[in-house]
Amino acid sequence: MKLSSPDTRWAFTSVIAAAIKYGPTRVNRIASDLDIPVETCRYYLKKFHEAGFRFLPVVDYRAIGLSPHMVFVRFSRQINESIRNTVVNWLDRVYTVYRASLQNSGEFFFQTVPPEDDKDNYIRLFEFLQDAGVFENCLVEEIVDGYYKPEWISMYSFDQTRWDRKMQLIVPTIPYSETNARTFFDKLDLAILEELELNPRIKMKEISKNCNVSPQLISYHREKHVEAGRLVTGYVPVRQTHHEDVKYMLVSLPNSTNEFYEDFLHSVSISRKRALVRLHMPPWLEPAEKAEMHIINPYEVRRYAVPVELQLEIGWTGVAEFIAEAEKMLKTIRV
Repeated sequence: MKLSSPDTRWAFTSVIAAAIKYGPTRVNRIASDLDIPVETCRYYLKKFHEAGFRFLPVVDYRAIGLSPHMVFVRFSRQINESIRNTVVNWLDRVYTVYRASLQNSGEFFFQTVPPEDDKDNYIRLFEFLQDAGVFENCLVEEIVDGYYKPEWISMYSFDQTRWDRKMQLIVPTIPYSETNARTFFDKLDLAILEELELNPRIKMKEISKNCNVSPQLISYHREKHVEAGRLVTGYVPVRQTHHEDVKYMLVSLPNSTNEFYEDFLHSVSISRKRALVRLHMPPWLEPAEKAEMHIINPYEVRRYAVPVELQLEIGWTGVAEFIAEAEKMLKTIRV
């Protein structure tokens, strides 16, 4: 049977959909659910990664005391490229988990996770940078709800690495948070989270070696604390290489709308004022509905793991510390 045949394409994409729910290492569970051989699952997952894709764990940040935010910034015109890069690289350290350059020069989008009890200071940080003349404009909003639902996988032929007709397939929905409440965690849990974000296919023994902890303890924490729906809510497929055939877009819509461009949907982030829809779609297509749209430059995207380095014995590092850093930085770069 050729890989391009409909039955094989359905099986391939069904394996990807099951891995969204269970994770890319739960091959036996995936095979059992789909009633296909384990080796077939392994083959498809291997082809998936060879085509430049990977799975990223969806971390339940609220469970560890962090609050997801969306941030748009437009740098002031008088800020030169060198200063802009300095500020952007510094912001990457301030609870940023995702950063993308937008189509318009000097505009950036950040997904960030400041401490739940320090949200007001986080907003003040960006107000300070705007008042200082670094930003022409900025928007900082807490994400109060959201989910990943990568419907685009039903439009993509993974065996041929190209867009195709839509398949009838149930794509799992991965919530940003399971409980919206803080749960118990420790530094080992955070270390395991970081390892999974850097390499979702990592083996228990490798994590054990990296963390200098017994494999048995790693296995217990990973299965009971991290991947039992407490700190990871699912796994989302993303494209890591060969970006030419995919356009990434952010569409800002009023919260009241029900139109989320379902065929190419990747995720929905909901604040109190808007729904921010992220799309993965063919470069030749345009969304039909007119809305505030932002095209992401795929070559200037940065993803960061859970900020383990900011977790202290007494809690997460306070944002006031970063405001003080910003004041010193601006004196150095002379904005």
